Amino acid sequence: MTQTTTAFPPLPMEQTADGKDRLCGIEIEFAGPTELETGALIARTFGGTVTEGGDHSVIVSDTRFGDIEVELDISLRKRDDLPFLQEGLDAMRGLIPVEVVTPPLSRAQLEEFDTICAGLRGIGAMGSRSGVLLGFGVHVNPEVVAPDHRFTLDTITAYALLEPWLRDREQVDTTRRMMPFIGAWPKALISDLAQNDYDSLADLMRMAARHIDSRNLSLDLLPLFKHAEPELFAECFDIDDKTAARPTFHFRLPDSRIDEADWSLRQPWQLWRQVERVAANPALLAALRDAWCTHDAAWFERRSVWVKTIDTLLQDHDAKAAP
Repeated sequence: MTQTTTAFPPLPMEQTADGKDRLCGIEIEFAGPTELETGALIARTFGGTVTEGGDHSVIVSDTRFGDIEVELDISLRKRDDLPFLQEGLDAMRGLIPVEVVTPPLSRAQLEEFDTICAGLRGIGAMGSRSGVLLGFGVHVNPEVVAPDHRFTLDTITAYALLEPWLRDREQVDTTRRMMPFIGAWPKALISDLAQNDYDSLADLMRMAARHIDSRNLSLDLLPLFKHAEPELFAECFDIDDKTAARPTFHFRLPDSRIDEADWSLRQPWQLWRQVERVAANPALLAALRDAWCTHDAAWFERRSVWVKTIDTLLQDHDAKAAP
């Protein structure tokens, strides 16, 4: 069978501040195939050697993209205080996801890597909508232009204002909505970003620390914060979770729909691209900020009203990204 690639439209800013192509890592969760079966498929498709990690993980080294990790639920797998853990993980296969984690990829590499979706479907991978308990997601980790760049700061504000609309567009799986991993951004954080222009990531971090006490949000900023300002991060965020510092956004909202024939990684890519299209449009971003302040001041105005307002402004500014 011939594999075809799906076009990933470019982000508004394709290069970092130092002139390099912006890269993006991908994490895909699913049930069905084991780590070894998944690793073997990756090696057959993209080359490389499969090595077992010994703790429900494998590494496919030297693929055409570099090393790709395949692991069983990273949050549980690394716990060393539960003596029954390994037996429990084996017993709960099908509910605990296998996760494929790529290195940072170029847009062309993302298009090529996307062909793995058909292969995973072929060996029985199941996504969020295959069962009521399968709350699996896709994480998109786009590299920032630069931590203090105006576009980075505007992207954070754009995401805050768009999040309810993004949830509505994605129609996030019910089980995932009930889990504590993709929480909505606090309303007070949205209002702070709408009402104020922050000239540095450090200033934005100090403000965000008043509203954020967990990584379990639909867009997790803590890896970027820790990368950009490690000392300030330690001062502002008393969070036990071991946050890995990296110069990326960590977009966790999209569902994994790996088993649906018409779905590909282009869909979560386009969802994120929508955020950056707004960040790159000063007039639209200003209109959204003004509209949020009006919405925020209104008593008892429903979330659905704000979603409709966003949709109207996106239409008026011809700024909608295709699904």
